Formats: sequence, C-alpha cells, structure tokens
Amino acid sequence: MALRVLLVDDDSHLRLALTKALTRKGLDVMDLAGGEGAVELLRTGMAPAGQLDVCVLDLRMPGLSGLDVLRRTLGRRVPVVVLTGHGTVPDAVEAMRLGAVNFVQKPVDADELLPILNQAVRTDRAGVADATILGASDAILAFLERVDRAASSSEPVLLLGETGTGKELSARRLHQASAHAQGPFVAVHVAGMPREQLESELFGHKKGAFPGAHDTREGALQRVADGTLFLDEVADLPLDLQARLLRVIEEQRFRPVGSEVERPFRGRIVAATHRDLKGLVEQGRFRADLFYRLSVVTLPIPPLRERGDDVVLIGRAWLSRAIVERPAGRATDVDLTFSPAAEERLRRHSWPGNVRELITVAKRAALFAAGDVVEAELIDELLEDSPFAHASELQPLMVASSSGDGPRAGQRVTLEELEKTHIRRLLDELHNVSEVSRIVGIDRRTLQRKMIAWGFRDPKPQDHHDD
Repeated sequence: MALRVLLVDDDSHLRLALTKALTRKGLDVMDLAGGEGAVELLRTGMAPAGQLDVCVLDLRMPGLSGLDVLRRTLGRRVPVVVLTGHGTVPDAVEAMRLGAVNFVQKPVDADELLPILNQAVRTDRAGVADATILGASDAILAFLERVDRAASSSEPVLLLGETGTGKELSARRLHQASAHAQGPFVAVHVAGMPREQLESELFGHKKGAFPGAHDTREGALQRVADGTLFLDEVADLPLDLQARLLRVIEEQRFRPVGSEVERPFRGRIVAATHRDLKGLVEQGRFRADLFYRLSVVTLPIPPLRERGDDVVLIGRAWLSRAIVERPAGRATDVDLTFSPAAEERLRRHSWPGNVRELITVAKRAALFAAGDVVEAELIDELLEDSPFAHASELQPLMVASSSGDGPRAGQRVTLEELEKTHIRRLLDELHNVSEVSRIVGIDRRTLQRKMIAWGFRDPKPQDHHDD
C-alpha cells in the first residue's frame, strides 16, 4: 500500500513540486497550505483517503506555525518530519523537543526526502517513537551521520559507549536505516546471564539436549532471520561462546545445542559494550580474532558531557512527555519548563549516568515540581539523590569505606559497582523491588536481570503483584 504523506507548507510552489515528485515515486500525498487544518489530522492520524503514515511540516508559516502545530498535537498518532529554512536551526531543535522525529533544511528534493520519510515510518511502526535520539550538537550529529553511513553495509558493527549513552537506541537506528529493517530487531543482553542460559538464548536448543530441555527452542540467531541481532555488553560473553560466535560471523551458520543440523544465519550483528575490549584482549579475556571481526565498523557514542546544549534539549523533551503522567489534579494542558537557573544546573552537571540519568531526573522533576516551572533547587535535590550522585568523583578515587558486599576500602570502583552497591542498600532498606525500580529510574525487568546477575535475592517475591 502506498505511503500516505501529509505535506504542510505555505509555499505553493514547493508544495506542488514535492507533491508531484513524491507521487511519481508511488506515495499518496495530501497537501495543506497552513497549520490550522493539520492539527486534527495529526491528533487522529486519519485523512479522507485513510490513515496517515507520516507528516512533512514547515516550521515557518503565517497564522499557526509548525511549532504551534507540534505543541497542540503532543501525543499525536503520526510521526512528523519538519522542514526548516536557513537560519532556523534553533526552531528545528525546539521541534525535536516537541517530538518531531527528524528535520530537513530547505531546499529539499524528493530523492533526499524519501529515505527520511521511510525511516520515520519504520521507527513509528516498530513502536520505538520514544527511541528517537534527540540532539543537535556537533558531536551527536556527527555520530548519527556515521551510523547512517554504516547502515549501508551488512558488516558487523561495534558500538562503544559509557553506561546510559543509548547503545541500544543507536543499534535500533542502525537497524531501521539498513537493508535489514524489514526483519526483526532481536536484542540479547549478555551481562549477568548464566552461561547455559545464554548459550540457549543465542543458539537455541533441541528437545532433550540437557536436563530441563522439555521442548525445542529457537535461539536469537534463528529468530532474527534477516534482521539485526544486537548483543549488548558483548565483553561479558564467555570465551567458548566467543569462539562459536566467531564461527557464526565467518561461516554464516550455527548449530542449536543438541542438534546435528546446522542452520543458516542471514542477519547482521551489532555488538555494544562500555568496557575496554582491547584491554580485555591483552588480558586474554576476549578473543582477538572476534574483536577484529566485530570491530569492522566501530562507532564510539559521545557521552552527554561532550554534547553541549543537548542536555537542555533532552531534558525539555522528557519534561514535555511527562506532562500526561503528572498526578491527578495537576494541569496537563500547560507545558512544563525549566527555569533558566535550573537549565544552568543541568549544563554544569557532569552526567556520569549520561542520557539515562538525565531522563530519570527529568521524569522526577515532572513529578515533584511545585508548579509548571522546575526550579534550580529541585534539580539540585534530584541530582544529589541520583543513583549516580558523586560517581564522577568516586570513579577515579579510592573508596573511603564500605560494608557488606559493596566495594572494599581502598578499592577503585566502576559505575557498575557503584550502582550495584546503591541498589543493594535500597533493597535492604525497602524490601520492595517495584519501589527500588521507581527510585533508580529503571524498569522492573531490567532491575530483576541485574539482581540475578549480581546474585541478589528478591526480598519480597509477592510484590510482583503490585505493578
């Protein structure tokens, strides 16, 4: 079925030219001269000809501007790509905060616009609209350009980034822009998974292959078909499974546990880690041959502290998204904003937890703000209460003291170890996994996976029912 596009621009010549060019490429285009008629269409997602797939929206229009349209259609059912003229990049940044999935500078032609529209639709249909990588800094734009270039190849890709920089989101963008986008995106989180479980998760197993294998199970290598297999924290892969993964890459074949039959592998592998793989190779903890095969294309993700005003852009965006989640009785039709002093606090923070930490702070700010302006004092409190609080100071220094299963006195700690200690203490104090999940700002399943990896016992199994 033809892609249905809503084109909104007050320039009649541009509308006519783009409509004709996109129609020749097989798209079904509906065009409007102003923003007033676009609001209801974006809210409902329906046009006279049927359901809309994507909208191309000019930002500078008389009457209701493109930014006004975006403000009035928060929670819209249609992904929006915005058009900007020269000198209006700040407006484009504001549009991204309001949920636009991409922006394109004029002049633009159909050949340039078509792949951007296709990617916007793929992102929306994949159910990862919130996975849009927000940012307008030179660092993130250069990174995204490298991601899009790498998408044209089917070679393995290695994503390198600190905790919270968005490795899985980057892998999804790579998948959506690639020739593998029509296949599934299958993520396997290697860290903390027991070896036998990880082997079965990757390769699958035949019924009766080992005690407890009551049924045949398809592994990720089979489920991915011709899509993308994302291996998060690949540095934690056991050495024997590293050898088997290397064979998959080199021979494009794999064998499920307990099976004598080899199966073809047609997908693409994207791996990620926050650890120093070269150092692990030198220590003999990671195979050099696998490292070289995985790192054919290596993409370092810039940490948030190197992304300038992106911190404010992302913070504002997550405040806007959190409006509908505010407690009953709080206004939901007024945008929630940071005060200038609060934004300065965000800029000055080092963000050891990167975007993940920022999103958590923004969500908590939306919950605890006294009015419709988030003040600097609240940001100070939230940063002090963050699971990553003081991590930037602790990481290069020695731990002064510790107890239980936390870091020992005099021991250098990683962010992961700091997070582990913080979660352990919260579990001991609260005895409630759901409450700890809310406080640290990660979903319950992720927290439970971490607990299994660290050998933590669920302190209150019955609280599974309180979600």
